[in-house]
Amino acid sequence: MALQANSLLHGRYRILAELGRGGMGAVFQARDENLGLDVAVKENLFVSADFERQFKREATLLASLRHPNLPRVTDHFVIPNEGQYLVMDFIPGEDARQKLERQGGPLPEADVVRWAREILDALNYLHSRTQPIVHRDIKPGNIKITPEGRAVLVDFGLAKLHDTSQTTTVGAKALTPGFAPPEQYGFGQGRTDPRTDLYSLGATLYTLLTNQIPADSLDRVMGAKELTPLRDLNPRVSPGVAQAIEHALGVKLEERFPSAADMTAALTATQTPASAPETQPIPTVVSPPRAEPTQPAPRRAGWVLPAVLVVVLLLGAGGVGLWATGSLNPFLASLGLLSTPTASPDLTATAIALAPVASLAPSDTPEPTPTTAPSETPTEASTQVPTETSLPSPSPTAPTPTPAATPRGGGAGVGYIAFVSERTGSPQIFIMDVRGETETQLTTEADVPGGACQPAWSPDGKRLLFISPCSRKAEQYARAAIYVLDVDDAAQGPVARNIQPLIAPPGGGVFDPDWSVGGIAYTQLRGTTPGISIMLPEGGPSQLISERLSGDSQPSWSPDGKMLAFRNASRSGRSALYWMFSDGTFAGGGSEPDALTRELPPCQGEALAPAWSSDGLSVAYVFNQQICVIAWETRGFGAIKLTIESPNADPAWSPDSQWIVFESWRNDANHNIYIMPATGGTALRLTEDSAQDYQPAWRP
Repeated sequence: MALQANSLLHGRYRILAELGRGGMGAVFQARDENLGLDVAVKENLFVSADFERQFKREATLLASLRHPNLPRVTDHFVIPNEGQYLVMDFIPGEDARQKLERQGGPLPEADVVRWAREILDALNYLHSRTQPIVHRDIKPGNIKITPEGRAVLVDFGLAKLHDTSQTTTVGAKALTPGFAPPEQYGFGQGRTDPRTDLYSLGATLYTLLTNQIPADSLDRVMGAKELTPLRDLNPRVSPGVAQAIEHALGVKLEERFPSAADMTAALTATQTPASAPETQPIPTVVSPPRAEPTQPAPRRAGWVLPAVLVVVLLLGAGGVGLWATGSLNPFLASLGLLSTPTASPDLTATAIALAPVASLAPSDTPEPTPTTAPSETPTEASTQVPTETSLPSPSPTAPTPTPAATPRGGGAGVGYIAFVSERTGSPQIFIMDVRGETETQLTTEADVPGGACQPAWSPDGKRLLFISPCSRKAEQYARAAIYVLDVDDAAQGPVARNIQPLIAPPGGGVFDPDWSVGGIAYTQLRGTTPGISIMLPEGGPSQLISERLSGDSQPSWSPDGKMLAFRNASRSGRSALYWMFSDGTFAGGGSEPDALTRELPPCQGEALAPAWSSDGLSVAYVFNQQICVIAWETRGFGAIKLTIESPNADPAWSPDSQWIVFESWRNDANHNIYIMPATGGTALRLTEDSAQDYQPAWRP
């Protein structure tokens, strides 16, 4: 329940004003009527078990801290079915972001360095505890400056306890682009430690002294951007201070200061005024926008991944590696970015390796006789909507019939993406490596004269579904059947063999295939009305699981094969996303499916093209031609818009859930396949053919 001004919370705290609001709740200024003091009340509206644990962890963590540059927790309580509340010292004053915006340009070096020393003293206190505490979200908006000029580090929502004896760490996983180092994206070994905070503080100081957020570490790792020297933007900053800040911004952990105390010493030892000529002006830079996070504008790749890295799926590990073209390989190796992460970022960047499960062995179906090209409805670029229900969580494993294979969440080490291209005339299936360099045609007009669309991989990555006939990209394929082919890994690359029909009802009208350990789900037309059917893993006749005349389409399996996300355009009067169990039943035995998305900013609009992540934690989808991601745990709330440029369509996850491929025809360009991190950011173009490329599917 949202708190209202002048309401009395918990019989003690009189709400005065809202100080800020985020995806999980809000922070309010309140009056403690027992003590007669102003306090800050942090409200968490998500009352699931996971969020409750995270919120209690923050309370316990902060309650044990006593430092003049950290807030003090004084109370914590839960109101059933309403929210969780953390009460702490009210820190008056502006945050550093507000000061920067009000200044309209770089802040004075003396002030910034003084604040830096105070925050570093707090970090030294946090990092030196018996079990070090890593804040993980230092940025201008999380540093309050009191009226007396004292800097206070606030918002420990992402903080974690660092256990040096374990391969993983305990705490929330998220990041703020521009201020997060590569390890928070899962690069290197994917582990954060106290030096993570030093990078974020360095990025904060860089921003305050230049009025420009530094190039995001992800862009720097990918070779898309370089860090602009601080004094190129503000030559009046002392050389020693600039050097210390740039040292803190090292991409590799070992390149940064080993401790907060070392960074303090470097900042203060050589702080002398710079000798810039009086005639040399401070370059004009763009002020950061009000909303955090922000980051430098993405740069589109004009070549096929020019000097960029891409994901290589490490055999049997379910991890992510990075490749770069040519001379970048030694560079990335020198950064330690070719190893498998042991911990991956979640929901702003979720990634979990799943245990191997089995592939299906679909039974063959009598061969259909596809004839004339179907009448198709051109694809509409729709997008997001509804949600809620806290039932099951997708299981990371599933029963394993034989033969055993790797599921979507694992990765078979092949690093390939199937897609549709019209470069040979009719749509046909092609496959390329994740660098976008090696492209191979899998189906030809001789094999599939009616065209081939909508590729969908088997869980083990050895077979591929597609539909035919299809003459172009469309929302419905009225006469299509579903085919299957085997994909063999030959020396020259993947090759197709044994193309045969698999699901071919009389008259066709089957499309949108998706394959999991639960079977093959697909859309089937009944007249002109779509519904979802399933062919079970053991084969046999397909089963319609949608209610007749429901209008369900675009099924996407949870990785355990127990649930389906799907699109419906009739239940609410507009295209929306819902979910159901694999037998067609709904949560709680209800008569209507639970919504997966709501029309809430920043993802308001019609929703379509759901794609369940390989780890089961998130669902990507399209809204208003933008790509959004929503967490399964918080379905209905907290959706994240990943893309800035549009139009976009058909997102598909990498097997480790750290990357998304999708179709885009942004800036009036041709339809091509792009790749971006699952946290959003720079999108890189993988295909550049003058013909249309679309419907990507990442090989497990």
